[in-house]
Amino acid sequence: MMSAVPETQTATLPVLILLHGATLNGRMWDPVRRFLNPSYRVLTPDLPGHGSRRAEKYTLQGAIDTVVEAARSVAPAPIVVGGDSLGGYSTLASASALPQDRLKGLIASGSSFNFVGAKIWPYLIKGAMFKAIASIYGEQKFIEKAMPKTLVTKFGLPEADARAMIDAGMSISVFPQAVRALRNIDFRAKLAAVTQPVLIVNGSLDKVNVREEPGFLAAAKNATRYRFENCEHGVSLWHYREFAEMVNKFVAGLNL
Repeated sequence: MMSAVPETQTATLPVLILLHGATLNGRMWDPVRRFLNPSYRVLTPDLPGHGSRRAEKYTLQGAIDTVVEAARSVAPAPIVVGGDSLGGYSTLASASALPQDRLKGLIASGSSFNFVGAKIWPYLIKGAMFKAIASIYGEQKFIEKAMPKTLVTKFGLPEADARAMIDAGMSISVFPQAVRALRNIDFRAKLAAVTQPVLIVNGSLDKVNVREEPGFLAAAKNATRYRFENCEHGVSLWHYREFAEMVNKFVAGLNL
């Protein structure tokens, strides 16, 4: 774990605002947080339709409002906003709404393709499947049965972290809402408007994101790439320690 930064330097350290993926909640970041520089203040808000806000619907504007409010709550501190999957898209969408003098950098993971055309069909099918499961089997019953095994056995998360995430409120019903909210939005254009440093992150086996990643990098004014080899979508879950170390290095390199 990173050692603490001397007190004379902490005043310039940014607050990290980390945004979770679809169906999850802010507790997704618990494993990552253990390996972040302990001098960073970290906010992990629930996006609309997730966690403590499951009664709401996910909309992109609602996500933007969430990030803006998180940034406002720590003013006038500098901020770095990052997210994985839906959190990555929410990050890109919120950039222009944030105070530009305080926004020091963005981390967009698993969010380098636009939801247009035939490539979104797998997501539409998955959303329909989740809707059917919630209706027939029961959403919470399915989550309690399937998610511990998925989070612990598949992703390798500690059991306590998986339990905390489930207890904080997971939702599969929100998935089709998220897909609908992202459809036909030009996130590459949103990235092109960002002047701050951006770190674009993907797993090498995340085919659709890797395929369109070069176009996102080319559109960006100041972006670099980080690749998790032999890793699928959701790199912050698969490799939470390496993800944290990547964040530490990116933030340390910013001009604060």
